[in-house]
Formats: sequence, C-alpha cells, structure tokens
Amino acid sequence: MTLVKSTLAALTFGLTATVAQATLSPSDIAAIDGKSGIRVYSSDGDFVGLTNGLRIYQDRTRLFLIPRAGSIFRLRSKDVVVTTKTDKLSLRDGNIVIDAATQRLRNKARSSSSDGDGTVTILLLN
Repeated sequence: MTLVKSTLAALTFGLTATVAQATLSPSDIAAIDGKSGIRVYSSDGDFVGLTNGLRIYQDRTRLFLIPRAGSIFRLRSKDVVVTTKTDKLSLRDGNIVIDAATQRLRNKARSSSSDGDGTVTILLLN
C-alpha cells in the first residue's frame, strides 16, 4: 500500500513540478543549506535521489545524493553528486526540483567520469 501512496504522491508532485519555475528564495536557501534527507526530483517529476547533504555557495549548488528505491539512478547503486547553478533549483512542498529533465540527467551521468570511489558526477552548468 505504501508503494501506491508514494507513486500517487510522486505523480501529484510531478504535475506541480512541471509548471513550476526554478527559483530559490533566500529563506528557501537558509532552510535547505547543508541539510540531508530532502527528496530531489527532475523537472518532469521523476525521483532523482535523497540528499546526503548539499552545499550552496553563491551561484552554485552541489547536491550529494543517495539513490533510493524509485530513483532514476537506483540500478547504479552509486552515490550521485550534482553540481548546478542555484537558479536552476526550486523548492516545492519541501522537495528540491532540478530544472533538468530525467533524460538529460541520465545522459550527463553516462557522459561524466566517475571518481575512484564510484561516485557519479553530473555537471549542469549551462
């Protein structure tokens, strides 16, 4: 039953995420900076991962993600680090939305080089 509930929640969230513009207010930044356990979604509503910390520095943000069940990276079973511009993120219902579609995230993950510990690095700077 929890799978059905989480799927419905993701679908509902996905509908609201697609119409949202990517912006983080200063209060949003203060609320999430350095936090763990925040769900991260792509712009088309797919679950990307759960934060294991994040760092916001001026115009750039680095998200340290752990893939979980239902994540677009769950089969890789590696941690994911996403570096993007802060204006490409928004906060919706306590979740972070990256202004990038699922396919773009997957393509960037395939083309990125992984470091020695198996972490997948995704750069979304343009």
